[in-house]
Amino acid sequence: MKKIKYFVTFFLCIFTVLVTFFSCEVQDSFEYDYAEDNSKLNMSAWAYIQKDDSLSSLKEAIMLAKDEALYERTEKSTFILPTNRAFKAYLKENNYDAIGTVPVSILKDMLRYHIVKAVVNFNDPALAPKNKPIAYQTENGQIMYLSHTGTYVGLINEGTNKQWQIRTSNLVPENGVIHIVDQVVFYSEKVK
Repeated sequence: MKKIKYFVTFFLCIFTVLVTFFSCEVQDSFEYDYAEDNSKLNMSAWAYIQKDDSLSSLKEAIMLAKDEALYERTEKSTFILPTNRAFKAYLKENNYDAIGTVPVSILKDMLRYHIVKAVVNFNDPALAPKNKPIAYQTENGQIMYLSHTGTYVGLINEGTNKQWQIRTSNLVPENGVIHIVDQVVFYSEKVK
């Protein structure tokens, strides 16, 4: 019994040494190799939306509203991007069968509320104080308040009747900043 215990221990030690040795990566130089900043996308917001499967409902809404140009323009903005989950909940809450059944005027207004006419990156030192909602003009003419918690979780419309958490923040396309949310954030259709 003692021999089996030593035998197993010996092979576990050899296995551990081999796994450790063969999983090591050899670096060609002795200098630290900096990685690319993962938040920089090197594409427009529209290109990012087109490649991300979790944003396919948003892509459909943008195409129905014929607003692709807003997401690929060079003017820098903050893009709040609702996920497929957000659109599914929005359609259910508002008794729509599909995105195609939402009136185009409502789609346009909703999409434009999700575009802030300023670059809001929560890594910006000017935004460092937490729980300080700042009012920003949106593309549809309404105001959106953006802030963050002490752990830098982004918040939309903090201090109003309803606030939302940003799921993924500070992605940097060539034309601004992207924040991804799991809700279609509140807006009201403008009276025409």
